[in-house]
Amino acid sequence: MHTRILMLLIPVILYPSLLLGQLQRERVVQDTAVELTFMAPRNINLFTVEPLSKGELHYSIMHTFGEVNSGVRTLWGVDQGANVRFSFEYGFGDNISVGFGRSSMDKVYDVNTRITLLRQRTDGSVPVSVTAAPSVGINTSSFGFLNENYSFSDRLNFSLALPIARKFNSDFSLMIVPMAVHFNRTGPELNISDPEVNTYYSIGVGGRYKFASRTALSFQYIPPLTDAENLSNNIGIGIDIETGGHVFQMFFTTSRALNESYLIASDNGNFFDREFRFGFNINRLFRIR
Repeated sequence: MHTRILMLLIPVILYPSLLLGQLQRERVVQDTAVELTFMAPRNINLFTVEPLSKGELHYSIMHTFGEVNSGVRTLWGVDQGANVRFSFEYGFGDNISVGFGRSSMDKVYDVNTRITLLRQRTDGSVPVSVTAAPSVGINTSSFGFLNENYSFSDRLNFSLALPIARKFNSDFSLMIVPMAVHFNRTGPELNISDPEVNTYYSIGVGGRYKFASRTALSFQYIPPLTDAENLSNNIGIGIDIETGGHVFQMFFTTSRALNESYLIASDNGNFFDREFRFGFNINRLFRIR
């Protein structure tokens, strides 16, 4: 009698477990790419690993003013030393995008691409995201005051950034960015630190800490690794505010430069002597396909 009862109870006990096992197998796969490591394709000035999806357009306006230690007569730098850059970047695929921009400092036009090499995975199988960001720029300033002409090749500069980032949790992300820059021709007429040096290197660090649902603190630190005169650390601290399709970034930085080549080659002030300036970025994302 007991045996018969037991034989009847075994299917009743096992049947829910079998159903649960089937439900678990049918759930959405949990191993997915980590998203929103950073709020925008740039963290202050540095390229991030945040990719554009296919058919997505990123438009940005970047702006820096003069140094705040110029005092109240210039409204702490707002009246002087402005540099403006605007850019467009379009996602041709989920792992590749191409951008175009123009900076007012030295009137540089640049073309860049961002290629996703690795994406951090939620299951930990890939611990970091890696992006390659090469770019080429052309200086369109008038050099008529020189006794010799700048050729097309003389005006070119090249840069390569390799952001490597990890999102540690929903609030904190960190990246390191090896960078290399080369100017085909240099001279005192360019806004770079040493007119005798053509090639510059650095390993930048950037990060953000999200302290509210749509707001985060951000920072960047780009130390020089090149033996050049007047070259010093690039330091920036700021705040990011996300409002749907817009990401507003407001920051203080020791650099006037906004494009990759000049970011590590141009002069930087001493942050602790108040030789920094206010700047902001406006990022807008569009879905156009």
